Formats: sequence, C-alpha cells, structure tokens
Amino acid sequence: MPRARVQAVDTSTGLLQRMFGVVELRVQVPGAADKDEVVLSAVTHEESARLCSALGQPEPAAPDERVTLRVRDLLLAALTGPQISAAVSAVAGTFALADNVVDVQDGEGLLARLDTPQEIVVAVAIVLAGGYVLSFLAAIVVFAGFEAERDAQVLRIRRGLLARRGLSIPLQRVDGVVIVEGLLRGPLGLAALRLESVAHGKERAAGGTLLPLVRRREAEAVIARLIPALAIEPGALERPPRRALRRFVLLPGVGGAIGGLAAALALVPPAWPAVCAVLAAAGGLIGLRAYRAAGIRLGGDVVVVREARLARRTLLARRHRLQRHALVRTPLQQRAGLADLSVTVGSGGGGKARHLEEATADAAFAALRGAGVRRPA
Repeated sequence: MPRARVQAVDTSTGLLQRMFGVVELRVQVPGAADKDEVVLSAVTHEESARLCSALGQPEPAAPDERVTLRVRDLLLAALTGPQISAAVSAVAGTFALADNVVDVQDGEGLLARLDTPQEIVVAVAIVLAGGYVLSFLAAIVVFAGFEAERDAQVLRIRRGLLARRGLSIPLQRVDGVVIVEGLLRGPLGLAALRLESVAHGKERAAGGTLLPLVRRREAEAVIARLIPALAIEPGALERPPRRALRRFVLLPGVGGAIGGLAAALALVPPAWPAVCAVLAAAGGLIGLRAYRAAGIRLGGDVVVVREARLARRTLLARRHRLQRHALVRTPLQQRAGLADLSVTVGSGGGGKARHLEEATADAAFAALRGAGVRRPA
C-alpha cells in the first residue's frame, strides 16, 4: 500500500509480550477490514520505533502538549462510564447459563425459584450491581495510565493496565472530536472526548477515546491543546426557535405512553394509566433536553453540531474534512419554516441539528458548500 494511505499506527504490549520484550504493531489504513490491516504480532521495541519513524511518526524528544488522567479522574470515569450496559449483558448471560446448568431443588433452575415480585426485584438488582462492578473494573483496566500528547505533526495516546496500548495518528488525519455527556456525567458537568478519524471509524469505545473524562467547561480548551486545528473561539450556537419545541417533545412523549401501555398491560394491567403517564412524562423530558441541546455553529474551519437523545453529543469537525452535509425539509417542516442540517465525517460519525430556523439552516448549508443555496420550489 502507498505510505500516504497510512492513517495511524497502533501498538499493544500484553503480559505475554512483556515477558519476551516485544510489541504488536498494527498499521491502520482507511476502508480495510481487520484481516486486511498490516499486523506484526511480535517485533522488538527498537524495530517498532524504526517502523513508526519510517511511516512518518517518529517519537519526539519532548512533546509540545501532554494531558494525563489523574487517579481521581480515572476512578470517576470508571464510576460514571458507559460500559455498564455491556457488563449487565455479561452478568445476565452468566445468570441464564447458571439457570440451565444448576439444579436448585428437584431439577428446578434458579429462575424457576423466583415466584414473588420481591424475589424478581432482588434478582434484577443483583444483575445490575454485578454489571456495575464489572463496568467499573473494566474501565480501570482499559484506561489506567491514560496519557495523550502531541508534537507539531502527530498525536499519541497510551493507555491500559494489563495490556499497554498505544495510538499514533498524524494530526492532519483527525476529522473531528465528539464531546459526549452521558446521563451520569452530564449532571456532574463531566464529559468524555472521542476521536473521529477514518483509521478508527468502527472503534466507538476505548479505541477512539481522546480523553476518558474531562470537565465540560474545559473540554474545548483541552481539544485545542491536543488538536490545534479544532481550536474555536467561544460563542453561542444557532438554536431551534421556540415554535419547534413541540416537535421535539411530541414524538418521545407519545412513544413513552405507548411503551408504558404495552408494559402495563403485559405485567400489571390495572396500573396502565399511571405507567403511561409516567413514561409519557419521561419521554417529554427527553424531548425537552433534546430541544435545549440542539444547535449548530460555524467558526473558521470548524463546524460545531450539538444534539441530544440519551447522551448529549457535541461534534467539533474540520469543515474541509467533511464527507457529506445535507439539508432536509419534510413537508411539515417546510410549512413551519424549519429544516434539519446534518454533517458526516470520514469515519462515518457525524451530527444533526434538528428543526432549525429555515434561514439559519440555509445559511449554514451554503457556508459548508461554499456556494449559494437554491431553495426548493
């Protein structure tokens, strides 16, 4: 492959590799499946450094910027991390497996012994608690010793407790950064930073993490330190008009009511009015959060797009690295003078600002396209 197609170089040093003093080196190229990547499973550290240098990514004598994850922040990242869903699935799978192979009494499995609502609640609580503990431990193992540094040309990230992993990517290959504020982190003023690059487009978790935890008010400053091309002056987003609020609230509210009705009729039929009302209110609050988060802003070569469903996501992308931007108006939006504007970067990630004022969306689309916009008839 041409050297110019190399997007990033990843390294990994597991326990066995440490015993033999070698390192795994993986050369990332755009569009390649795992089996098509260049993978050297065991080379010396000296050879790995020589190959990285030959690919234009030598180790600097001293980085221009360095950001590390303190122990306190590591623990906070583990406590508020998004890995709990996968961990709960693992615990639930183990519980179900145990139900099939363990006989409690007279051939009955574990789940068959759950006769009362109290026992079911206890079982669910055990699964959730087990998933949370596994999530906490997994985050510690993955992100321990996390550090991100850069020189004038290359961004380097190192992380891991048992297996020490490294990423080396030229700054010019970075398409953007996403600021992710989850349900637990958002109210605490915390967020995670995730890289958007072609080399790691499918690695949505640890592999594409720029920083596992950052104070939200400091996020843009940290991004500017590590990726100067994404530096942007403080400013307000162009947000949806007030008349768009009902469009954000209506659909999740109705969806919550329908979901509550189905759940209540299946489990506790007499409680369906209360369950429907609670879930409809919850859906409405999700829509209100999405309305308050939505917006777009252009500043120099950087476009900022923010949206929220469960997590609030703010994409900072380099305009000349965008692969696609689209302006969409449904018939109902056209009647209300509203439009959606979405952008997509090379990794496949992106963002959408929904129900913007039509003039705002047209102006942003024209600026991204670099020419005037022709309104639909």
